[in-house]
Amino acid sequence: MEKQNQIKKDIVSWSRNFPVDRWWREKHNIPFMSAAHREISFLDQLFEYYEDEMYESIKNEDRYEPNRGEFISENDSKSKIERAREEFEREFLKDGR
Repeated sequence: MEKQNQIKKDIVSWSRNFPVDRWWREKHNIPFMSAAHREISFLDQLFEYYEDEMYESIKNEDRYEPNRGEFISENDSKSKIERAREEFEREFLKDGR
């Protein structure tokens, strides 16, 4: 019985010390110390966590609406594409080629 209590304490300790690991296992429904859990790299878990956090923070900010936004705007005399082309020509075609 004492050994089982120690195992439970170790699992709880692991989850507290490595919260990203716990988050990843819950997200993918992966049991603790299963083959899938042992195969994943902590860096892979961390990058997935940061990616999810990043997209969660911007998902409502950059909602696509057709024919709206800064990329194509009827109010601009020049589109961003035209300005980018002119800037490219200024920088890379300075000698008139």
